[in-house]
Amino acid sequence: MRSILLLLALSVPVVAVAPGCQLASRQRVQSTNRMNEGIKAEKKGNTSSAERYLKEAIEIDPTHSKAHYTLGLVYQKQSKLVDAAKAFEDAVENMGDAPDANYIFKLGVVTAAQGEQAGAAQADKEAKYKEAITKYQETLKLDPNHYQASYRMGVLYERLDNPVQADSAFRKAIELNANFSASFVSLGNMYIDYGHANVGQAVLETGVKVNDKDADMWNGLGRAQRALNKPKEAVDSFKTAKAIDPDMPDVLFGLGMAYADLRQRNEAVEALQGFLSKAGNDVPEHLKKAANSTIARMQDVI
Repeated sequence: MRSILLLLALSVPVVAVAPGCQLASRQRVQSTNRMNEGIKAEKKGNTSSAERYLKEAIEIDPTHSKAHYTLGLVYQKQSKLVDAAKAFEDAVENMGDAPDANYIFKLGVVTAAQGEQAGAAQADKEAKYKEAITKYQETLKLDPNHYQASYRMGVLYERLDNPVQADSAFRKAIELNANFSASFVSLGNMYIDYGHANVGQAVLETGVKVNDKDADMWNGLGRAQRALNKPKEAVDSFKTAKAIDPDMPDVLFGLGMAYADLRQRNEAVEALQGFLSKAGNDVPEHLKKAANSTIARMQDVI
């Protein structure tokens, strides 16, 4: 027996646990296993089972922040925004010594989405947008390189009619990730909407050099050029956007209106009819009216 014990002592290494190394509790291990089952179920499209597994994971270990976060993602995918916000709040509350900026970021995303819901009162929209901005600011404190948080701050500042802060947020997002073309698109379009098409054009010309495969970028550039009374250049930009995304209503509208500026009647009518055929309920009515009136004007040969 003594020889066997000696053999074991020589052959089995002693595992030294460093002071900073923490072994997961049995509760956390069980919770993680249940959470993973939920993730598998969600990947298979079985949302109800995913919710059940994730709720069980949280029951096993209520401090398991990742389980709360994953449940929030499942709720968000179903547009259950109130439930998603609560789950992300619980995830943030239980981050402990291992904070994750994305948990706070996602809370900001669903908070802003609540403000975007149809029928929401203007005061409620603004309150949610301001709350979401706070979450994005907290995200950036935790992760100063989180360009999407900066970008979304810009979007909300613009909605709150605060172009100066929107400009700063969009430019910061570009500084953090110049390949994220949405920042150029939003910044350029904001300048166009506020009556500074020349600045918008400069931003979007820089943007197409960064990403020349973004239909929104070319569409924005076309808008700026048309606002600056450059219809030929606008047609070229809109045509480039159309080649990238043939079904984008905004592009077809801009192309048709630019052709109308050039008195190219047939091309204008074709593009605007294409726009009307693809314009859904989310397209503003004043654009549909403008398209119809322009078609009528182009078809009036007198």
